[in-house]
Amino acid sequence: MSDITVLIISYAARTAVLTLLLWIMVQLQKLNYSFPGLLGSAALACALDTIPYFGHYLAVPVLYLCIWKVTQASLMPDAVFTVVISYALMFGVKVLLLTAILPTPHPLAGDRDQSEPSASMTTDSPDATDPAAADATNTPKGSVRAPAPAKSADEWLNDVIVKGATENGDKSTLLLTAQKKLYTLALNKPTVLQTTNGACHIRLLNVSENWAMVEVNGETTYLRLH
Repeated sequence: MSDITVLIISYAARTAVLTLLLWIMVQLQKLNYSFPGLLGSAALACALDTIPYFGHYLAVPVLYLCIWKVTQASLMPDAVFTVVISYALMFGVKVLLLTAILPTPHPLAGDRDQSEPSASMTTDSPDATDPAAADATNTPKGSVRAPAPAKSADEWLNDVIVKGATENGDKSTLLLTAQKKLYTLALNKPTVLQTTNGACHIRLLNVSENWAMVEVNGETTYLRLH
């Protein structure tokens, strides 16, 4: 569809909606009117409104005068009130149409309800500083792993740089940089992280002396601190 066709359809739709709103306002106020006059006034205002930069500021006073002439009512408050309310309702119609047309964003994989993974990381355990051993220890025998996601946690975090961490119980934090932006992760607080692979959900689970345990879109992984 060409740009001219789209412009014509948009202009016709705006004219029809403004005419309908003006007619409703005139009916509610029981003012005298002629339908061709309302249609012509709406068409002229919408045409002026398409002019860039100053078109809208020109369309509104012209519509005041047109409605004043068509209804033979007082300019203030009848004509002005009719135009102001009609334009306000027209703006509301535009918002509703845009809301209906725009697609609903789909939740990321990290939005799904998940059981809380074990956050046990102590220096007394020989596996506490070994991510591979910890992962094997936390997996029950005979359990079936869920299918691997499209991107693994390591792929999501391949350009993420650890800047520092604070180990302070439930107030522990982790500082990361991704895409030249600094992120501060608080314990168990989900954060949307923008990476070169796109946006992912990341959550800090625990911090030890050498490792930080994080959850990326539901998958647990470890980041080396030193």
